[in-house]
Amino acid sequence: MTTPPLLEVQGLDVGFTTPDGRPLHAVRDVSFTLRRGETLAVVGESGSGKSTTALALLRMLPGTGRITGGSVLLDGEDLATVTEDRLREVRGARIGMIFQDPMTALNPVLSIGRHLDEVLRAHGDHDKPVGSARRDKAARRARAVELLRLVGIPDPERRLDDHPHQFSGGQRQRVLIAMALAGEPDILLADEPTTALDATVQDQILTLLGDLTRTTGTALVLITHNMGVVARACERVLVMYGGTVVEDGPTAEVLTRPRHPYTAGLLAAVPRLSAPSGTRLTGIPGTPPDLSLPLAGCAFAARCALAENHCHTAAPPLVALTDTVRAACLPAAERSEPLPPPPPPARIDRPAPGAVVLAAEGIRKTYRGRGRRTFTALDDVSLTLAAGETLGIVGESGSGKSTLARVLAHAHPSDGGRILLDGRDVTRPGRAALHAVRRRVQMVFQDPYASLNPRMSVGEIVAEPLRAFGIGAPAERAGRVAELLRLVGLDPAAADRHPRSFSGGQRQRIGIARALAPEPSVLICDEPVSALDVSVQAQIVGLLTDLQRDLGLALVFIAHDLAVVRQVSHRIAVMHEGRIVETGAADELCERPRDPYTRALLAAAPEPVPVTTVPVPVPAAAEAVSA
Repeated sequence: MTTPPLLEVQGLDVGFTTPDGRPLHAVRDVSFTLRRGETLAVVGESGSGKSTTALALLRMLPGTGRITGGSVLLDGEDLATVTEDRLREVRGARIGMIFQDPMTALNPVLSIGRHLDEVLRAHGDHDKPVGSARRDKAARRARAVELLRLVGIPDPERRLDDHPHQFSGGQRQRVLIAMALAGEPDILLADEPTTALDATVQDQILTLLGDLTRTTGTALVLITHNMGVVARACERVLVMYGGTVVEDGPTAEVLTRPRHPYTAGLLAAVPRLSAPSGTRLTGIPGTPPDLSLPLAGCAFAARCALAENHCHTAAPPLVALTDTVRAACLPAAERSEPLPPPPPPARIDRPAPGAVVLAAEGIRKTYRGRGRRTFTALDDVSLTLAAGETLGIVGESGSGKSTLARVLAHAHPSDGGRILLDGRDVTRPGRAALHAVRRRVQMVFQDPYASLNPRMSVGEIVAEPLRAFGIGAPAERAGRVAELLRLVGLDPAAADRHPRSFSGGQRQRIGIARALAPEPSVLICDEPVSALDVSVQAQIVGLLTDLQRDLGLALVFIAHDLAVVRQVSHRIAVMHEGRIVETGAADELCERPRDPYTRALLAAAPEPVPVTTVPVPVPAAAEAVSA
């Protein structure tokens, strides 16, 4: 006898109202089931409805969001219609949530112990072992220590009194997992829990989540855009696009024999650790649909290589194509086989690097902690960077990557060593010389949402470096802004709009345009694609490599995704505990690593399915479209 599902979602519809009063249909007719101990991945680009679906399960939709149709049955009880009091009993105790960004999910003025104590007081259930902790402060503290130990936080008794800023990114994510586990829920909803984490910490978090599902029977819904994570951690996968489910089935079958062209496009955009340096990533041409506008046919038709005339007029139903796989694609329903294998990936046309433009010799940087304690962030770091070269820098959180970037850009002073720009010592330049150095060395930051001033128009943001460095007359700057926006693939008419009007990938293009404004010779990119989904990531990486070829830029490319770093870099430097432990040509280092730490990083990197089995239909008209 088949056991009934723990969670059954049927025909879920979610709507919002835009600021100008238009309805926005964010989730359309989403259905799936989840059994105890099962792991389900929900994948898709930004705006596909992944996070909205997860928030709808607990009726935690922001702003004007509301469930407009369907049901969410938890052990037969419809959460879409229960009272708010009943929902408060379900949240945390039956369904726990792990949010994407721990820095915004954690209160910076509260200790980690206070965070856990609040959860235990709010969601402790008298019918569960945690119930006693709800009544007794000492028992709650003991339970908090137990939870931190469970998620792998060292010295949990002492760390309870620390605040969020005293933890690394991976440790903060572990704290969120501990908070979600405090009520011993039956279901964990994990919204991009490993997106900003390096390979080894990501591997640890995925191992932890896998162990928890096996030992406690907790079911896991993992929202992600990383296909390697899906292959590594999930039994089933649900692919969403335009607010609908376009394909679902067992992970192994969907990732190796995709039926929907969108699934194939996502897989083609995934960087492969096995791909050699200079391999161009393949993005999906076009952009997702505007869900505030009516959709007459298939939401993916405008971007699809296989679209036929009726795809633009008839919405495809989600139908079973095999005993285990469903897809919403009219051409897929007409054929009996999966999509054909892809063409080989294209190569990046890039000239050989030139003379050394930036060098660091024996750089040291220390920070003072509480009391007299000091922390060494950089310890005897040396590197060189040539014109037209990309130097990739990888390492775990806290290894010193971002500190090195800021020291090289003169955002932070070093405590020792030398920095040479075109052979001249610029370690401690005077005011005028510092102005010149900062014009030559620019940065592209990790978070395209936090790095742009929301009160400034795009034109003002891009023109700001022109004003700061006194480049051009005021009347000439509007023309330069338009030129820069065209250079990064944006319409110059966007200059009058504000950052909130743009997607994450478009905001990152604006950040790149701003960095290019003073015509630098060195561009330091600090995790420029870690917050972006795989298709947009491919577009941004392609844009950077094209700009390097056209402008002769020297790039420092910092990332935690080794596959991206290998494909984009000429050379790679591996950092660990503030030191460079290994450096070498990208292919040589990835294929024949010498340092044990480098080998550990490579072993931890999740790989999707073999590239030879992933189809990638590309429209003929789109092959000429620049990323």
